[in-house]
Amino acid sequence: MPGKKRRAVKTALLGAAATALTVNGALTSPIGIVAEGPLDKLKLNVDQKKQQVLTQSHKALDQAGARLVASLVAAPTTRAISSPATPRPSPDNQVRPSGAAASAELPPGRPYRRAFIRQVLIEAARRHHLDPNLVLALSYWESGWDQFRVSATGAVGLMQVQPATAQEAGPALLGRPVDLDDPHDNADIGAAILREDLDAFHDPAMALAAYYQGPTSLRENGMLPDTQQYVQGILDLAGRVS
Repeated sequence: MPGKKRRAVKTALLGAAATALTVNGALTSPIGIVAEGPLDKLKLNVDQKKQQVLTQSHKALDQAGARLVASLVAAPTTRAISSPATPRPSPDNQVRPSGAAASAELPPGRPYRRAFIRQVLIEAARRHHLDPNLVLALSYWESGWDQFRVSATGAVGLMQVQPATAQEAGPALLGRPVDLDDPHDNADIGAAILREDLDAFHDPAMALAAYYQGPTSLRENGMLPDTQQYVQGILDLAGRVS
């Protein structure tokens, strides 16, 4: 019995020692190393890669945002036309067709390209020794540069001239009849009327008031409230036209 007991104790001690050696070997073996050190390094590398990707994404978004802001800032803040209170610009943006082939694609005479309308108005202003910006602003305020706009009172085209006024003013101011449906004639007679008003009142604001209200009413009543708004709006717009 005592011999068996000693052998059992010895066997238990040997088993414990073997277990300790096995555990120690596992910790120091390549598997143990992979299980601890490299795993931490792998996690660290993943975290670092994740942070790099996030940083690059943030930079890309910041750069995109900066480009967007730059494009908005670079866009012209004062356009050749700036929307007034009442008229709106015509969406027409095609060249006037010429010839049979072009007539088959677009109705004759319209739509006019905005650059063409600008040039017609500028040339009319220069013929009558007027500030082109003032004529451009007046025309835009009146019609939105729409040659085909007709007001409720029958005023026609770019300069919104009444047919009865054109019938009288054409021969009197230009020495010839005018066709209000022709943009050149329309701009020409409108500029001639404004020139006559400027010669009569010697002041751009008063000339605009006479163009809108009529010279007789202006002399008798002064600028009416809506005339004052009209004049100030056009003068402000003329200062922004380029």
